[in-house]
Amino acid sequence: METKKAFSLISSYGFFLFGFTSIILGSALPAIERSFGIDHQMAGILLSLPTLAFMSSALVVSALTNRLGPFKLLAMGIFSLTGGLTVLSIGRSFGLLLIGSMGVSFGTGAMETSIGIGVSGMNYRKPGGALNLMHSLFAVGSIIAPFLVAAFLVDYNSWWKPFLVGLFGAVFLVAFVPFLFRIPFVGTSEKATHFKNEVFSQKIFWLIMAGVLLYVGYEIGFTSWLSSFVFETKGIDMRYASIFPALLWAGIFIGRLLAGFFVDKLGYELSLLMMVIIAFVSFGAALLLQSAIAIGVAVVFAGFGFSGTFPTLQAVLISSMKNGIGFAIGMFTVAASIGGAIANFFVGFLGHQFGMMAGVIFIMFLIFLEIVVVLLIMRLRAVRGNA
Repeated sequence: METKKAFSLISSYGFFLFGFTSIILGSALPAIERSFGIDHQMAGILLSLPTLAFMSSALVVSALTNRLGPFKLLAMGIFSLTGGLTVLSIGRSFGLLLIGSMGVSFGTGAMETSIGIGVSGMNYRKPGGALNLMHSLFAVGSIIAPFLVAAFLVDYNSWWKPFLVGLFGAVFLVAFVPFLFRIPFVGTSEKATHFKNEVFSQKIFWLIMAGVLLYVGYEIGFTSWLSSFVFETKGIDMRYASIFPALLWAGIFIGRLLAGFFVDKLGYELSLLMMVIIAFVSFGAALLLQSAIAIGVAVVFAGFGFSGTFPTLQAVLISSMKNGIGFAIGMFTVAASIGGAIANFFVGFLGHQFGMMAGVIFIMFLIFLEIVVVLLIMRLRAVRGNA
């Protein structure tokens, strides 16, 4: 099998597992809160701390990519993901829940960063389309997971069972690790931070960092708290509430499939602006509506608006960096993890202090800020194009 095609298949399945495992915690959050007797603020900490592991994995991959290459580091991420799922499947304490979640986050962070560097190094003809199609498999996993949670959630203490299903999927991925070690890579002793000053001197880099920080903040924030939001503020039954993240990710999946074809034709900047505006309007509708069906439709459209922002920002980064792409993508993942941590913490804090509606309004404010950042990116890229 052609190396690039095999790498694409492994990466796509990796993104599928990434999406599947990352959504379980948020979908089962109402049950986890009751099983362990924790409030929204403590739940926010549970959702935020694993992002530190996600961030550290990006730093590790960024530091080692020139020496070991993205393919061996992708294998490291697969092993960490599998180990974390093992802990989540056998552990029944809050401490093991946290440790397992951090293991999964470290693994998925390493996988995401390594795959981005791999796409850059393998010279895909259309990196934006390739990344969007790979990320669409993340959405597929995210759609399936909430339905599995709903099926298993016969009582509060059954929250761990979907993680066991994820473990079986991860073991299957481990079987492909030997192939990753056979992909040729010529390492160098050059430090990943060699081009740090060059990367940091570019305005576009900082705008992309702000864009991905905000995006992951509102994407992870809404995904993690959506079930709790509709359960508490809209009065929807807990098992049905756990399905709502699937509706969000159904919209994201459809959007990413379409984005894989139209982003490179329409252009990165216009695609970003269109999607973020759709996200803002649909999100606002979901907050105002009361009917479960109407909220579900708005959530699907919000997901469509969310869909292509992350991979398109990554594609803009890859196309903008002449040197230091490994370091830049590592920082991209760090910014993403910071956004997720900030959003989950503040949504939990505001939800505890003022109710879930306050926390979700904070997420909407992040989407508004994203519109501003996208407009600044458009302006900067236009100036550079005319120079």
